[in-house]
Amino acid sequence: MKTARIARAALALVGAVGVTASMAACGGQVASADVGTCVNSSDFEGDEVTDIPEVDCSEEHDAQIFHKFDMDDGDFPGNDAIRSAAEEQCVPAFEEFVGTGYQESSLDISYIGPSEDTWDQADDREVLCFLYTMDGSTSTESFEGSGL
Repeated sequence: MKTARIARAALALVGAVGVTASMAACGGQVASADVGTCVNSSDFEGDEVTDIPEVDCSEEHDAQIFHKFDMDDGDFPGNDAIRSAAEEQCVPAFEEFVGTGYQESSLDISYIGPSEDTWDQADDREVLCFLYTMDGSTSTESFEGSGL
């Protein structure tokens, strides 16, 4: 799976450069998490995202999975298509989950999507949208309905 940030812009949202590649986890499985899962964004740093360690939302965390969707089957669509799909899916879901619009929020969006390797080797089509605190602060509550 790959991870990348969705950047804020005044009129349009564009994905940030520097998408990091990751590989399928052991046994052909890929990293996944349920919507609402609290996590730490530092767990997504580096070259591979093979596991998403869950943090109880009452414990300190700085990120949360707020939406997920599957890309259409077929050939690997490329990173640009995955980024575009993430922008189209994650941004509207953000307001629904947080209770405020992405442009007005103090939280930021990123996503984890399939790499060409996980697409081909593990039938990975899942894109995970996660939000995180822009200032590096932590929370001991869910961001769901927070209005942040």
